[in-house]
Amino acid sequence: AWTDATLDNAGAVFYWWSHALISDEIYENINKACNFSEVGPLRYSGRPASSRAKSGVSRVDCELWLSEAKTEMGNINIYNIYADVCLKHRDGQQLLTYLARSDSVMRKFAQRQLEVGKMYPCEDDYMEKYLNRPDVIAAIHAATLPYKWTSCSSIVNYSRQDLLSSMLPVYRKLFHSDLHILIYSGDVDAIVPVTGTRAWLKALPLTEVGGWRAWTATDRQVGGYSVVYDKLTFATVRNAGHEVPGYQPLRALDMFNRFLKNQKF
Repeated sequence: AWTDATLDNAGAVFYWWSHALISDEIYENINKACNFSEVGPLRYSGRPASSRAKSGVSRVDCELWLSEAKTEMGNINIYNIYADVCLKHRDGQQLLTYLARSDSVMRKFAQRQLEVGKMYPCEDDYMEKYLNRPDVIAAIHAATLPYKWTSCSSIVNYSRQDLLSSMLPVYRKLFHSDLHILIYSGDVDAIVPVTGTRAWLKALPLTEVGGWRAWTATDRQVGGYSVVYDKLTFATVRNAGHEVPGYQPLRALDMFNRFLKNQKF
């Protein structure tokens, strides 16, 4: 979860570099040029929302190196670096559905590709069309808007001050309430990656009581990894992007059930 601009942004750049998305040169220059406390969250496309660079370095330099990072990464999904991107006219879901219902020799292959838990590159487009249908809006009792609903709104005016405010003091306050807390990250998310989360966890007054270990999902596959602290549990979900349940629904459900039942990971 996006928690501290400085640590989350530094973690994102490190994730890009450590996963071979950007070169050594770009990694080093972003770290030199960008004031991570004033950027966030780092995106690899568009104009980054920075207000000033590090002392003695032009703000333009930070934007330049982030733009270069985008160029080096190419056309990838920043929310899941191993998922394909939507190419509109080349989406194959309709063909897979047809093959899965046919007597084609490709039937078994198509059925496997259509298993629950698979996310398709153009799924967001389908969802947007579906949720803007008048009958769907009525069925879910949503307000009728004078504009189309989109997954990322350019109309809602988010507070930049709130975005850049660290949530670490909030966690420290919550620790006094003896709450059962779970922090989790999809391990192929590059916009708010696991590396940033691990960095800000180190900044909290935590004592490790259960070492890093793999946890197994109900399908007997490794669901991810976890570490238990005295005040919270941190878990990763293997091969999950930013929207964890969308990419790994079974593992997400298993993780949530363990949390609700206070079971060990």
